[in-house]
Amino acid sequence: MFTLWFMGRPASGKSTLASRIEDRLIERGLSIENLDGDDIRKNLHPDLGFSREDRRTNNRRTAYIAKLLNRSGIPVSVGMITPFRDSQEQARDIVEDEGEFILIYVKCSVDAAEERDPKGLYEKAREGKIEKFTGINHPFQEPLNPEIVVDTEEHSTDEAVEHIMTQLEEMGILDERLDDEYSFPITHKEEQRVIERLNKLGYLDE
Repeated sequence: MFTLWFMGRPASGKSTLASRIEDRLIERGLSIENLDGDDIRKNLHPDLGFSREDRRTNNRRTAYIAKLLNRSGIPVSVGMITPFRDSQEQARDIVEDEGEFILIYVKCSVDAAEERDPKGLYEKAREGKIEKFTGINHPFQEPLNPEIVVDTEEHSTDEAVEHIMTQLEEMGILDERLDDEYSFPITHKEEQRVIERLNKLGYLDE
């Protein structure tokens, strides 16, 4: 099982990509759970502010939820800023108890993120109306070793989605076990090879 952890600056496109990838994986037959950072904070962690320690706690709690879902056989996508490297590695350590952790860095400059910001939060932060806003008056640390990097400043959303799907394919993450349909574990690729072999032997109709 796996968790796709999309991280990046506010308005970098991480939530959009997490949602689009969720749709693509559902099309492939995976029952994936999308944990959106804003929704998680609003509904589960309203007690937390935006200090470094509160952000770390928010990330830790979300990673633990992802871990429990992975333990139950449910893949997860997370869209969360995760601005500090220690929190990025903490999330990895927690999730990897039960599944694979794929850190996806949604790369975007401050200027580009501010230009596309639908809520005008960057402008408010520059005016001093928002404290501890990532990238303006609060730090953002790029990850050191993400599994996937996608630059949303250079590529369209569709291109970014295709890049991520290709990378996941090459990593073997999408070779999901079909235990529910078979009494033995088999990946999708293995299933296709068996079908092709049976066709060649004439046991199946073309």
